[in-house]
Amino acid sequence: MSAVWRPGFAVPDTAPGDLVITGANVLLPDGTFGGVAAVEVKDGRFGSLDTHVAPWVIDARGLWLTPGFVDVHTHVAWHEFDPVDRAMLPPAALLQRTGEGLQRTLRAGITGVRDAGGFGLELGRALSTLGEPLPTVTRSVAILGAGDARGERHLRGRVGELAEAGAQWIKVAATGGVGAAGRHFEPVFTRGELRALTGAAERAGLPVMVHAWGGDALTWALEFGARSIEHAVFLSASQAKLAASTGAVVVPTVWIYRDVLALATAGVLPGQLVGPAGLAVAAHPAAVAECLNAGVCLAMGTDAGMDHQHGANLHEVAAMIDIGVPPSTALVAATRGGAALLGHHDRGTVAPGQVADFVLFDRDPSLPGVLRDRGAVVAVALAGRLVHAR
Repeated sequence: MSAVWRPGFAVPDTAPGDLVITGANVLLPDGTFGGVAAVEVKDGRFGSLDTHVAPWVIDARGLWLTPGFVDVHTHVAWHEFDPVDRAMLPPAALLQRTGEGLQRTLRAGITGVRDAGGFGLELGRALSTLGEPLPTVTRSVAILGAGDARGERHLRGRVGELAEAGAQWIKVAATGGVGAAGRHFEPVFTRGELRALTGAAERAGLPVMVHAWGGDALTWALEFGARSIEHAVFLSASQAKLAASTGAVVVPTVWIYRDVLALATAGVLPGQLVGPAGLAVAAHPAAVAECLNAGVCLAMGTDAGMDHQHGANLHEVAAMIDIGVPPSTALVAATRGGAALLGHHDRGTVAPGQVADFVLFDRDPSLPGVLRDRGAVVAVALAGRLVHAR
């Protein structure tokens, strides 16, 4: 006899373990939802239904089942907008707030993240001692930016230092951003420096993620093999075609600029951010449309770096849909697309053999309003084990 769990009731004492999810609308690899189906989980992976009787069953009638979502551009160890304020945070408070932020992120359905700077090995080890289930974190450790524009030799050395520090990606800020008024197209590095940096990363076996709003730096990054372009606010048609030809992934981070604009307009953040954030909000739809037209692969990233943003990650998927990304494309970008970018090819789809990271929604997550409602997530699992249920 199998124990049966229905969201809203206590999870059976037999959990975790092998299980069958019945009656759910399942997200297919193309980003659409199939008909009602039964899905098996065995040994932490999705299986093929057979005569096996699972010790418990999730009754998911009227619910929507997706793979775990992946946020490939976030700053999980950042909790304040201002770098000075971040630097003043005591280690104990940093550990507590990072752990709490990651727990909110997981409860929102995000089972994997790529940190874009600020999260190192030491913090990761400290978090592991807390004993709480957390999303898988892929590290870039620190950002190579304007302070590192000190010649090719220096940059090669910095890549080596980051590799020794446990970086799994090299993060490069190749242009200014929302706080760099009037310098959004100005390259931070020379062409030779950027080539030396990416070459050193390649020799170290590390992929490169490049913050670039547009201009020459974005083109150079693509030419030198950047695996992903972050933000791409002013990406042009020719750059989109180049990205498609190189296989680079674009991570547009649409929502963050909307959030910064709202906070700056309300006086929560400095007023000088209103202009650059508004510029990004206005320009992003055209850049993302160029990606869609050229067949560029997209992945979902929030650029979250304040406490209220950790756990609101699915706002980014909603924002992508708002500016014209088809819901199916946005959902693929936020699941299979992100997993593939991180090299997690056994994650990202509900299919036999895939790791059973999954999310259950009580409403259709193709709809932006549902994605913005954290209460729509009724269950989250890591490798078949429920880590959040209501």
